[in-house]
Amino acid sequence: MRISGGRLTSWLFQGTYRGDNLPLHLAAIRRLEPRKEEVYEHEYLYSCLSVLDAKAQVLLGYDALLMAAASIVLSVVPDGTSTGKALIVAALATSGVSSVLCLPVVWVQWTDTDEFERAEDSFKRLLAVRNRRTICYRLAWVIAHLAAVLLIVGTPLQ
Repeated sequence: MRISGGRLTSWLFQGTYRGDNLPLHLAAIRRLEPRKEEVYEHEYLYSCLSVLDAKAQVLLGYDALLMAAASIVLSVVPDGTSTGKALIVAALATSGVSSVLCLPVVWVQWTDTDEFERAEDSFKRLLAVRNRRTICYRLAWVIAHLAAVLLIVGTPLQ
């Protein structure tokens, strides 16, 4: 995503309201209360997003441990090139990729006032966000396990 000039400020402050926009935004939130038949869908989708956030945070910690372990092993291996060293470097890189894939999962996104005015689309938007974040998490999970295998195989070879 390319952000420049005024777009950077707009992006940075998206969903944070001050001044004249605040009363309009609060009024839109008050009108948003889900109808009785929509409460389950609303709570379900938000609980899915909460589960994904929690899992991605744990996976980020796991990736950090893998990167730390790979860095420690690399710091004690002799100079030169070997299969083991290459696998450990690959473990370090893949755990970094896994971490990067977790970042969109825990991304904070606030609803704009205009989106509150189109409340009928909110479930579709939430479902799309959930699906996109689920795919990112699953890819990150697989890549993190690949990093662990590379580290486990590479260390004894070194």
